[in-house]
Amino acid sequence: MACGRSSTCGRSSPSCTRSPSARRSPSSGRRASSATTGGRSIPARAAPPPTGCSTSSPGGGALSRRPAGLTPTESPLPDLFFTTESNAADGWAPAPWPEGLVSFEVYESLDATTVLTYSRWTTDGGAFLKDLTGADPTAYHLYRHAADGREPGCVVAVEAEFDAPDPDRLRRWIDTVFDAMAAEDPHPGGISGRFHTSLDGTRMLNLAGWTGAEAHEEALTLRSPAWQRVYDFPGMTSGGFRRYAPIRPRADIESSPTGWVASHVATYVESGGRKGHTYQGKPALLLTTTGRKSGRPRRTALFYGTDGPRHLLVASNGGSPAHPAWYLNLTADPHVTVQVGPEVFTARARTATPEEKRDLWPTMTEIFPLYATYEAKSPRDLPLVILDRTVPGWGS
Repeated sequence: MACGRSSTCGRSSPSCTRSPSARRSPSSGRRASSATTGGRSIPARAAPPPTGCSTSSPGGGALSRRPAGLTPTESPLPDLFFTTESNAADGWAPAPWPEGLVSFEVYESLDATTVLTYSRWTTDGGAFLKDLTGADPTAYHLYRHAADGREPGCVVAVEAEFDAPDPDRLRRWIDTVFDAMAAEDPHPGGISGRFHTSLDGTRMLNLAGWTGAEAHEEALTLRSPAWQRVYDFPGMTSGGFRRYAPIRPRADIESSPTGWVASHVATYVESGGRKGHTYQGKPALLLTTTGRKSGRPRRTALFYGTDGPRHLLVASNGGSPAHPAWYLNLTADPHVTVQVGPEVFTARARTATPEEKRDLWPTMTEIFPLYATYEAKSPRDLPLVILDRTVPGWGS
């Protein structure tokens, strides 16, 4: 699904995704002079926006995963959804994950001038976002959303503004868009849409996903009577769109040199976390650290436990006298990227205190009893590592 007429996706061939290491490559983003919705495709049902933050590597953001479904659905959620738009040249440092934050996404415009953040909260996160990005946030409620399960190559932020506050009118306009889409055959490039109404009742925001800019461009050239009611809707004064690139994980991440670990990592990555999350009956995650000597990203697979929102690891190295390389890396640079199933997020790693290890150690030995054997035979005190989720930085 996608949605709207002059609003959905970016320009790059065949898609407009970008890795953090290449995000300054020129591209085209543009504003439309009239409001629309962003493409021509019949939406599929999507579950509410995903929990958790999705990122690509320390300092970069990415599009969160989006579950697939079957039919469009309304979303009378009490949660608040905020966007900020700031200069891409201005960065911010990673920050601790605040209470009330459910998910956090970051996109860069195709002309590399603007950064968009999109976040979901159970509390008012406006002050946090202002402090983090330096930009004034806009608050929304999610009204309707849909997706078909594919990962978008481009994301288009579509806005429509109205002449006076009227939340009911905004919802009627969105319903009119869905009616127009349902009246036509879906465009194959349309993937997803998330339609929001601003708290002040004057603005609609749709984040629409497309396979690529070309698909979106093609959809914009198609016009039918079903869409005329959208364009002529009473009270709509202006609108437009800007195309953004989801930032994908770097392709140059080096996996563990140990054969079976490298194979596990490859299965995990290639399946998008659908395979590999459980290994030999135990929960496993992917940890990406920064090499303390090379400065390059290094990735490995590890068993993990949880303590509330925190993820736990043991630097056992089979009980050998030396710490594993990944532990040495995170002691030099604690900013890491974690993948748990399909979810990818940034975190700050630290070694548990003796008191914390005493309390958390049974959690890990229950998951993998050999940790107790390794601890008994090793000359080291095996470190227990705590991963605290963070909001990803930008340009830092």
